[in-house]
Amino acid sequence: MIRISLVSYSNTLPFKVALESSVFIKQNAILRECHPAQCAKEIFSDLADIALIPVGALEKSDKYEIVTDYCIAAKNRVESVLLLSEKPKSEIREITLDYQSRTSVKLIKVINNNFWKFNYRYADAKPGFEKNIIGSSAALVIGDRALNLRNSFPYVYDLAEEWHNFTELPAVFAVWVAKKEISREFMLKFNDILSKGNSNRAAIAKRYSHIYKGFNLEDYLVNCIDYYFDQTKIESMNLFLKLSENI
Repeated sequence: MIRISLVSYSNTLPFKVALESSVFIKQNAILRECHPAQCAKEIFSDLADIALIPVGALEKSDKYEIVTDYCIAAKNRVESVLLLSEKPKSEIREITLDYQSRTSVKLIKVINNNFWKFNYRYADAKPGFEKNIIGSSAALVIGDRALNLRNSFPYVYDLAEEWHNFTELPAVFAVWVAKKEISREFMLKFNDILSKGNSNRAAIAKRYSHIYKGFNLEDYLVNCIDYYFDQTKIESMNLFLKLSENI
């Protein structure tokens, strides 16, 4: 059985529904959900054969390769990777960094180092850190928690939008990675299943919107998240990896 690790956030819902509905996957794979950093840990620790992992966790290794025509990205705003603060970014002194994704942590540092250029202190987060966003202490918050908190603070900086403002490129957050020994036949079928999820994301959002009451799921999946891994996103990913190389 092929072991597949999938990020457990709402932005992967089209993938999740398509995979869980597939008879092929039920017969040939085991699907496991976890947060982004854990997905990366599983593929690089040989606990998974295919995983959706944060771009910032990509390692230089010939054992793994980026696969499928799909990813988690945003052409402009994303709404779920946010710097939340009571003060404008020029008055922030410390940023607590979400522990669930290396990509977002690297992204805010890349944006600040190359574009904002403020003298921030960074602190590692612990569970419940969102409650300590007070005064000049801000926080990087990702995933569904960010979606639910985005209207709770006077200053909200969408990192995908900030990246696009400076680079005119989409922000790429996660890609599918697989071990090279997985058969071409399996990967073709897997890609086709992801394609169906992408094509049906509006209908999927309507079907599951009652579960996500803190935000508009249809707007998020249809207008914010971009799932197709095209050449522009490859260009953006490569620029991000270059700028974050020493972070």
